[in-house]
Amino acid sequence: MSKYHRIIIFVWIGLGLFLMGFAYQLGIGKLRSPGPGLMPFIVGGFLFLLSCFLLMVTLFRKAFREESVEEQRGVNFRKLAIVVASLVLYGLLLERLGFLVVTFLLLFFLFWGMGIRRGSALVASLITVLATYFVFTYLGLRFPPGILRLVGF
Repeated sequence: MSKYHRIIIFVWIGLGLFLMGFAYQLGIGKLRSPGPGLMPFIVGGFLFLLSCFLLMVTLFRKAFREESVEEQRGVNFRKLAIVVASLVLYGLLLERLGFLVVTFLLLFFLFWGMGIRRGSALVASLITVLATYFVFTYLGLRFPPGILRLVGF
């Protein structure tokens, strides 16, 4: 792995630590009464742990024989632009359309864009959205209802 890749890994490690520290200042709370910093703390922890794991793998690898297919082809800027645009639209539409609708659409298009068949992407998106919705509402969090407010959801 090149020096450039290692620098990027250290940036991700630093970002994970920063996110954890910032989330801790917001207040993590407890599992039954989560604070506003609980989810960012968990995400920062995962980011930190995965980056550390990737760093260990790259440092202790004896020889890198073949480049992966992604490294040979380079970055697919079209797919990258679609993902970034999807996330920006997600942020803009979340309040208007609601968590369930916008998250379902985002996941469906991202899964479908990864090459998963439409039916499988539909089922995976539906299961993911419903699972996250019920887990977080069980913890007492509220999501923007959006247009589902009209049907009393």
